Amino acid sequence: LPVACSSLPEMQDTVKATNEGPSKKEVHELGKKMAAAKVSSHSFVLKAPKGTRDRNPVQMRILEQVFTVIQDSFKRHDAVSIETPVFELKDVLTGKYGEESKLIYNLEDQGGELLSLRYDLTVPFARYVAMNKIKAIKRYQIGKVYRRDQPAMNRGRFREFYQCDFDIAGDYGVMMADAECLRIVYEVLRELNLGEFVIKVNHRRFLDGLFSACGVPADKFATTCSSVDKLDKTPWEEVKRELLQEKGLSPETVELIGEYTQISG
Repeated sequence: LPVACSSLPEMQDTVKATNEGPSKKEVHELGKKMAAAKVSSHSFVLKAPKGTRDRNPVQMRILEQVFTVIQDSFKRHDAVSIETPVFELKDVLTGKYGEESKLIYNLEDQGGELLSLRYDLTVPFARYVAMNKIKAIKRYQIGKVYRRDQPAMNRGRFREFYQCDFDIAGDYGVMMADAECLRIVYEVLRELNLGEFVIKVNHRRFLDGLFSACGVPADKFATTCSSVDKLDKTPWEEVKRELLQEKGLSPETVELIGEYTQISG
């Protein structure tokens, strides 16, 4: 905050106090004032916004250790790190996520540009590659992304969360990139020592073939995919109701989708 200083010694004292930071007593008093603060005659409740969370020092230490394991694996596979802004031009993000575009946080125009908070790290990476005319790159990026979703924190649905991305752009050989991505997933899960695990491959072309076999019209592949993607966190009965009532698929087609998507082993 700007501070008015009438003399050089006063200015030096102000700078010194700023560099040293507030004392424990001052921090304690500030906390008491914030807890007792009132806004528009209503009590001010101190809490994190819905769909977000704080992390204490112990949780941050664990998170940093996890990130180290992930980054080390990325680097072993010759990936380089880049950084992109937490917000992008609205036009860059619009239309890239199908129905999920409604979950993008749009920002008010304050600088002559229409902006949105990033929904993931992949579309900003694609913009970066195209803008810099990059022919081939292996890149990783770890950062927060934002979704204007109805949060269900007990089911892992947040409005703000980290993504750890590893992407390969360019020609690195037939299926080599796919195999390398699977290898990285295996390395990370093994080194985190989470116990036994199964790696499931989710490929859009697999789904397109499944939808075609089930009788889904080609123009409804994308909207059907957005519903089926919810099966990891949503019971089949809810997804089924959405496919029938909101997506307009026939009962026969939905039953076939249910049979295929619930096969395991």
